[in-house]
Amino acid sequence: MNSIAQRALDRAREIPAAVVVAPAQAAIALPEIVITGPINRVMQLEGQRFAVDVVKSLGSSIRNPLVIASTIRNLTATAAASPSSYASGIKLVTDLLREEL
Repeated sequence: MNSIAQRALDRAREIPAAVVVAPAQAAIALPEIVITGPINRVMQLEGQRFAVDVVKSLGSSIRNPLVIASTIRNLTATAAASPSSYASGIKLVTDLLREEL
């Protein structure tokens, strides 16, 4: 390993992981899901199916509240960048996940 890489690795090891991870997670604010206009039922079902598939892929880790919170955050970010009908399907699933917290 060259000296620059070794110094970077040594410097990274000196910083506690909590200092690096905590501010990054705290800085992410959940966007608001805005549903406007008429809802296309087919797109809503597609969004709901996508969100359910994501939740199913978690397996037994769904029992961990941190995993649920992370999943809600990821699904909300996806819904915010999606059309309203698709986002409304995702929102149905995230609302159910929020009840579990």
